[in-house]
Amino acid sequence: MTNKENFSTIINRYFQNDYRERGKIKWNGFFLSDHTSSLVKENVQRNQKPQKLPRIPLNEAQHILQHSCVNYHIVTVQQSIETADGYLIPNVTGLVNGFTELGVYINQQFIAFEDIRTVIREK
Repeated sequence: MTNKENFSTIINRYFQNDYRERGKIKWNGFFLSDHTSSLVKENVQRNQKPQKLPRIPLNEAQHILQHSCVNYHIVTVQQSIETADGYLIPNVTGLVNGFTELGVYINQQFIAFEDIRTVIREK
């Protein structure tokens, strides 16, 4: 057996029997600081509890939504739905995509008119 064949046999045996993949540990060094900070920021936003804003009449909310739909303004809608621990669900922010008889679509998410607490047009 030549040195080349002997070396090849040793290498193959090493990878088949002795080598242990480090898995995720191997890749942790590749996360960039801006990626890590964006993950932290996203986690903070996800766990943030929205403040209760003053309730507005439904016809006023509908007027703001219609005006924002026509003029492509971004709106924030706060719903009066509470989680099990008594906090309001997160606000929905985005463009008004359309209306139905029962509600409005904002960023492809349906919100029933009866659940709207307040609407704010973003500047």
